[in-house]
Amino acid sequence: MGVLVNPGIKRLFVPPQDWGVQPGTDFMLLPEGEILTANGYLLSDYGWTTTSLSLVTGAGADFIASADVGVPGHILTNASGDLLQSPVVFGDYYHAWLASKILGYVPSTLVVEVIAAFSVATANETTSGFGLIEDGGGPATANDALAYIFSDSANFGLRSGAASDAGAAVDNAWHVWRIEVDSTNVEWFIDDTSQGTIALEADEWPVSFGMHTLTTNRVLLGPVHIYYY
Repeated sequence: MGVLVNPGIKRLFVPPQDWGVQPGTDFMLLPEGEILTANGYLLSDYGWTTTSLSLVTGAGADFIASADVGVPGHILTNASGDLLQSPVVFGDYYHAWLASKILGYVPSTLVVEVIAAFSVATANETTSGFGLIEDGGGPATANDALAYIFSDSANFGLRSGAASDAGAAVDNAWHVWRIEVDSTNVEWFIDDTSQGTIALEADEWPVSFGMHTLTTNRVLLGPVHIYYY
């Protein structure tokens, strides 16, 4: 169940097994422990789609040191067709309305923060990546992207089913990726540096969070934080 960390802050944090059933303001995924194995709670038992994924334990970091983060715990995609998709809950009025009962106001922005790396980014693959997926769609279908980060082999990009924006040159490093959605635009960031915007598509909400790999490119998905403000 969700946790209200401090009643004065008015935020409710929801773990991944409750994303489909628990209202909140902050929805978090920590890819450690037993989230993909029968020894713990299977995400697939809680409205998630998971296909051929494995977990890698975090290692090699200094104590709370941004200069030496090591390798975070992450979900490994190592085969074509690997897929992770959350319940379809984010971004329509009623999900935000529930969040407003905690925040004290109706939020205007949805933010997706992801710690992730592309261990391979050498192909132009619009469905190998991560981000928000249209209602009724899946990350394996290019036109179902709502706000989705990918590699075109030369640059990282953000795309929807109707628009695309090119950003920084590709690399294989871990980054903090952020997608901010408001009533008109979607802006994306790499390590707090804005990469640009695309126009927001209408009539596609609520959405899910998902990731997918196709033939060549590979995503390593670390912690995820999706929240309203």
